[in-house]
Amino acid sequence: MYDSLASEAFERAYRRSFWRKVFARLTGQTNELLPYDEVRQALPFQSQRDIGLQSVPLDKIVGSVGRYRDFDRAFLPIQRQTSQRWVNIRKAHYQDISLPPVDLYKIGDVYFVKDGNHRISVARERNQTDIDAFVTEIDIPFQLTPDMDIDAVQVEKAHARFLQETGLGEFHPHVDMRLTNPAEYERLHEHINAHRYYLGTERQADVPYREAVNSWCENVYKPLVEAIDAQGLSKQFPSFTLADLYLRVSEYQWLLREAAQQADVEDEAHEEATERMAEIYQQRLVRRVIRTLRHATWLDEMIRDKEYSAFLDKTRIVELRPEAHILASLPGKYEKILEHIDVHHYYLGIEQQRDVPYPEAVASWYDNVYMPLVQLIREQDLISRFPGRTETDAYIWLIDHRELLEEEHNPAAEHEDAPDSSET
Repeated sequence: MYDSLASEAFERAYRRSFWRKVFARLTGQTNELLPYDEVRQALPFQSQRDIGLQSVPLDKIVGSVGRYRDFDRAFLPIQRQTSQRWVNIRKAHYQDISLPPVDLYKIGDVYFVKDGNHRISVARERNQTDIDAFVTEIDIPFQLTPDMDIDAVQVEKAHARFLQETGLGEFHPHVDMRLTNPAEYERLHEHINAHRYYLGTERQADVPYREAVNSWCENVYKPLVEAIDAQGLSKQFPSFTLADLYLRVSEYQWLLREAAQQADVEDEAHEEATERMAEIYQQRLVRRVIRTLRHATWLDEMIRDKEYSAFLDKTRIVELRPEAHILASLPGKYEKILEHIDVHHYYLGIEQQRDVPYPEAVASWYDNVYMPLVQLIREQDLISRFPGRTETDAYIWLIDHRELLEEEHNPAAEHEDAPDSSET
């Protein structure tokens, strides 16, 4: 009698595994046990220890050392070769025979079967919720969860390695930097290295790597991620992580700044940046992100605010000329002004035959280049013809179009290759 009941139970479990396989294919859900050896090799191992006899939830047992091809994710049997062992264990339950605890490895929040696969399978078929087990816990620097497949484990591995290499796991443990594509962590490394380079250039000194990492996280990554979250992009594109969106938005931001330096109007810069992003990314979802950014006025404001802050820090114009009111309405324009100052600085040094301190060059540019043009702009009331633009916008436009304007005014005029300090 017990043999018959146990065999029927196996057949029910086997049929259930078949239909679970069908539904998994239709829905794309994970239905395979995780192979312990493969997972173990993928993880940065720290230590392990025996934690003794535990009552373990069955739904957290998601992998096996040697039998991961014999059962599905619910530990239902998917082959008949070992059916007799399964039947014998089920028969022992009918006969109220006590079975020994199973042996498990615990990694993160999940468990792998070292010994006792059939006992766990029978327990799942009997709708048990827990099973007694001797547990060995393996420490890793991140969490594995029951819903993960082997690809997700590889993603977590890459994330953990990135946190270890940068030290971000120690100094910023609550900042989410998970990427869906492990290969893209190299791009985050590139962002950090670029930030380190610019910090060193600004300070005229080598910047320690960990200091650069911390500065990048605090001053680049977190502000942009907070803006992305505040604008609801993470809800619009739930299949992307915040770090995924950071990479796309920061790249678009960089292209927009590049384009804005040459564009006269905001739409031209966005159009060029959008076209260049579309050349890089062919994925439909990324292109949806790009279309969203195309109309994102907050991105322009963020770029302008950051550039303005950097402009004030570099020039100290407010200290040198407290009355100065230099405000551009388009992104990318403060870098143009800094280029003007650098050219003026260069020719001023030639003219005076000495090394001119940068603050002196900034003040001279403001007094002898910027303000004379602004006075002309005011006399001609140019701003009234361009609503929404500023005197600084008009100054930049006049400088950028100076040669064309001179040709229209005097087509026969000869132009020198290099302007003197008053023509910057």
